[in-house]
Amino acid sequence: MRKILLWAVAGFVALLILVPAYCAYEYQAALRINPAVGIDEARFIKIGGIEQWIQIRGDNRNNPVLLWLNGGPGFSTIPYTLLSRRWERAFTVVMWDQRGEGKTFERSGTRVAPTMTIAQMTKDGIAVAQYIRALLHKRKIILLGHSWGSILGVHMVQERPDLFSVYVGTGQIVNLEKDSEASYPLVLAHARATNNTKAIAELTAAGPPPYPASDMRKWAWVKWANAFDPKPNLTLTPALGWLLMRQLLSPAFPPGALFSQKVMWQEILRDDLSKDVDFAVPVVIIQGSKDLVALPPLARAWFAQIHAPSKQFVTMEGAGHNAILSRRRAFLQILIKKVLPLAHSQR
Repeated sequence: MRKILLWAVAGFVALLILVPAYCAYEYQAALRINPAVGIDEARFIKIGGIEQWIQIRGDNRNNPVLLWLNGGPGFSTIPYTLLSRRWERAFTVVMWDQRGEGKTFERSGTRVAPTMTIAQMTKDGIAVAQYIRALLHKRKIILLGHSWGSILGVHMVQERPDLFSVYVGTGQIVNLEKDSEASYPLVLAHARATNNTKAIAELTAAGPPPYPASDMRKWAWVKWANAFDPKPNLTLTPALGWLLMRQLLSPAFPPGALFSQKVMWQEILRDDLSKDVDFAVPVVIIQGSKDLVALPPLARAWFAQIHAPSKQFVTMEGAGHNAILSRRRAFLQILIKKVLPLAHSQR
């Protein structure tokens, strides 16, 4: 009996070792790119007086380049590269850890707080775009901004339209303060409709926006507007299992995000893109119909005022603020159908 128990324990320990090892192998295999035709590089580059981390990946160097500005601020997309692996077949995807997030935050820490402004981040983004164009020998690149990245993206494309072939906004924010005021009753109504007593209590205690500067009540709206976002449907694979295991060991709210949002929230809240309606590049807005952070009617009203060489507004039915993350395959098909032709026409 004792031998059987020992064998059972040994078998269990072997599984604990072999299963993660197999998942890690599959993870690396899924990310592998043929260096003969593709590119898989990541490095620090000196931007805006500090070292900032960028990742460049794609199956074919001849594909159009897409610079992805993540949401947040402070939420790096680089740890989730596996989930965008299909994108790298159609684009060379550049992900950038902005000041205050990811590896850039690990390198510079909180000393960059005085420089955490939209103006400085815009300069940083333009410098990243110029670096990528020179490195990959591209005349223009696609600029994709999600949530906070959609604010940053508009500022970048307004300042240097010559660098970009197309601007793509998703979870497009025009004025976050107005979004929060319009969103709050919808979020509270959703909480009541789903009988979410915790959400009801926190939202009711916070009360509706606007909130005074540095008022922590804002986090109730931010928290639940994002919590009610439609969730992704993922098929569990060994590679995805390894990614999920790694993320379980990471903080739920990255240190860079805590820092970045504390420093930048008030400026982001006040920033108003409503007068930024003249674009020198084509504009494509992709908005989830159930977005409770950047409400589709407000984004569409802004879009209606836009003057651009061409413009398209695409609604993803049933998707939310994070459609780019939760509906990656469908989002990619929109990019291929709507954005790729525009990028190819401006090579």
